[in-house]
Amino acid sequence: MMKLRVAFLGNHTVGLTALRALSEVADVVAVVAHPEDPEDGVRYDSVYAWAHETGLRIVRGRGNDTQVASLLEEVRPDLLWVTDYRYLLPASVLRIAPRGAVNLHPSLLPKYRGRAPLNWAILRGETEVGLSAHVIDEGMDSGDLLAQVQIPVHADDDIGTVLEKLLPHYDALPRRILADMTAGTLVRTPQNHDDSTEFRRRTPDDGRLNWEQSAIELHNLVRAVTAPYPGAFAYRDAERIMVWRTALTEVVPPAGTEPGTVFALQGGEPLVACGSISQPQALVLLHCTAPDGQIIQGTWQLGEVLR
Repeated sequence: MMKLRVAFLGNHTVGLTALRALSEVADVVAVVAHPEDPEDGVRYDSVYAWAHETGLRIVRGRGNDTQVASLLEEVRPDLLWVTDYRYLLPASVLRIAPRGAVNLHPSLLPKYRGRAPLNWAILRGETEVGLSAHVIDEGMDSGDLLAQVQIPVHADDDIGTVLEKLLPHYDALPRRILADMTAGTLVRTPQNHDDSTEFRRRTPDDGRLNWEQSAIELHNLVRAVTAPYPGAFAYRDAERIMVWRTALTEVVPPAGTEPGTVFALQGGEPLVACGSISQPQALVLLHCTAPDGQIIQGTWQLGEVLR
């Protein structure tokens, strides 16, 4: 049986994982990678570099760029496969492949459509997340579901450990979907749009800690944006410090303590007041770094205020 001709559009370590799987079960006739990014191949694995080294036809571009449509029209794939490609594809591109387009979206669709779904889910305290394979239509992550897996998010998980848990599924789902598609056994399940939620893109500035929030809100923000993402941060005088790991505590600051104040040290780690003055809470900072990347140890001062 002839392999399906697949064009891949994607980015990041998760995208490369899916592309490698597809290259073993399909004829990958073209690859579309993101425009040049200084983090490509540094913070995460490079789809472009691997495809180039493997000898695949490849271009960089956004969904509506001329070079993207030109390459896809030239190779005429049976199927478009998308993983971590941040650009919407116009209808003219979606029509190129007779079997349509499939996307891997890291949420339990129809929940968390849109950008940064895993970060948003952890930020909002979700206890399970997932990976959904769905048909791409002209909406945002709104097409029929083809497969879905879910994983638990434990209290000690962060975005890094959640990505590690999901990564094997970026390998398994492309194999499963293509096998079912080839066998004619693929089942499409419409999403319940009434249950959908949508979220905007996040930027590094969204990682700033607001000490007037509750301890759990701050803790979840740190978990949601820690490595391999840019991280949470606060200001210590004029110095921007990065906060990579925190812990909750039952210790309560003295009445009237200003949020953001280091009011105690626990094993050398600062306890920072948060929440409201009338209902004070505290957050333990376990791993912080200075602007030069050095771990901050032994220099915390009682009474200093983080902004």
